[in-house]
Amino acid sequence: FEKMVWIEDVIDVVEKSGSSSIYPLLKRQDEKYVTETSHNNPAFVEDVARNIAGGLRLIQEIQSFTIEVESWESIHNHMAYAFIES
Repeated sequence: FEKMVWIEDVIDVVEKSGSSSIYPLLKRQDEKYVTETSHNNPAFVEDVARNIAGGLRLIQEIQSFTIEVESWESIHNHMAYAFIES
């Protein structure tokens, strides 16, 4: 009998793994806060992938996972990509 994994727990791990909180809608006056928060807590794709992997390993019901993170760079002419399989 396999134990159930709550998707909300996985979403929580993912949302806490980046540079700042995720906002579905952001008002212009809030952009400064988000930009400063991200700047003070930089997380590159490799960091985000490692953070997610660490969080998922704490959920006992998860036996294996694959993580893919990509970032379409706005100031560079390339995409950054990280992959972890456990």
